[in-house]
Amino acid sequence: MSRDLMILFAIAMALMVMQMIGGFLQIRRYRKAVSRVHKLGNVGMGQKRGWFFNSYVVIIACDSNHIITGGEAMTGSTIFAQFHPIKELLDKPIVGQSIDDYLAEFRQMSDRKQKFYRGYINALEALEMRFEREEHPEEEAEEAEED
Repeated sequence: MSRDLMILFAIAMALMVMQMIGGFLQIRRYRKAVSRVHKLGNVGMGQKRGWFFNSYVVIIACDSNHIITGGEAMTGSTIFAQFHPIKELLDKPIVGQSIDDYLAEFRQMSDRKQKFYRGYINALEALEMRFEREEHPEEEAEEAEED
């Protein structure tokens, strides 16, 4: 093997190891964020995938009355991206707002605008589905019997 080929191979291996370490650190940050937000109540998670810098992951917590108690978001696509508390959504403080109010507002938006907020919508819909399952457990039992 030529020396240039060995150097290229060593660089490729070093980059793969760095990617593995970065992925491990990002998963650890994600688990810690979920744990922090879960202490605030029921948790819904969503993500928006995009090209390069317009991706994000959202974790939102709410109480049993559908009132948001907190949330965190991670924006960016590098291994250095971290979760930060969400303070506002749609120009109003997120804590203390109803998930139902936000979902109603999002559902009235154009498809293009909804696409921009897709991660938030997914997180809120996950919470909505969780509450619906808790309120109507008989429907879930009927669906299980049909299968």
